[in-house]
Amino acid sequence: MPTSAQLQGLFRIGYYLTFLTLQPIYLMCIDKRTGNLFILAGHEEDIQVEITPDGEVF
Repeated sequence: MPTSAQLQGLFRIGYYLTFLTLQPIYLMCIDKRTGNLFILAGHEEDIQVEITPDGEVF
């Protein structure tokens, strides 16, 4: 289950990708090894974002 900090980061990133840059989001999942929320996006599936449990975005 994502943390509240991850959900806030997901909202910010999702808004930026879909509304401002018009990029599709293909996949969102939690990496069980690290606890990071992973997002795969972009028309060429070339945008990869990770959000740590404390909300830091990579």
